Amino acid sequence: MTDMIIARHETRNLPQRGPVTLMHFHQGMVLLVSATSVGLYRDAAAVTDPLGNGALGYESIPDALQPHWQDDGGYVQEQRAGYVGLTSGAALFIRPDGVGLYDSGAAVLKNQPPHWLIPFSLPA
Repeated sequence: MTDMIIARHETRNLPQRGPVTLMHFHQGMVLLVSATSVGLYRDAAAVTDPLGNGALGYESIPDALQPHWQDDGGYVQEQRAGYVGLTSGAALFIRPDGVGLYDSGAAVLKNQPPHWLIPFSLPA
C-alpha cells in the first residue's frame, strides 16, 4: 500500500502505546494510528521522542469509530491516495491542509465535516 503520498507502512509495538500502524509520507512526516488515537509527526524520530518534539498534532478517535487490530495490516484496512480506511469502517483523509477523521469513506466522498483535522503545520 504505497502511492504518491504514502511511501511505506509498518506495524510496531511501541512502549506505552501498544500496537500501532505507522504510515510514512514521502516528505518524511509520519501518521500514527493506534486503537484510540491518531498522531501526526514531523519525522520518524519524533514518534518516539519522550518530550514530544516534532509532534504536529494528536487527536482521540471517538469510541464508536475506534479500529481493531488485524495481523495483516494493523489498524489500516485500505489505503489509496489520500484515503485511509480503518478497520472500524471510519476513514482518515489526507487533505491539502491536514489529516481529517470521518465516519466512513462515503462521508469523505460527500465532503461532510470531519470529526477533527490535524493540520500539517503548527499554529504560528
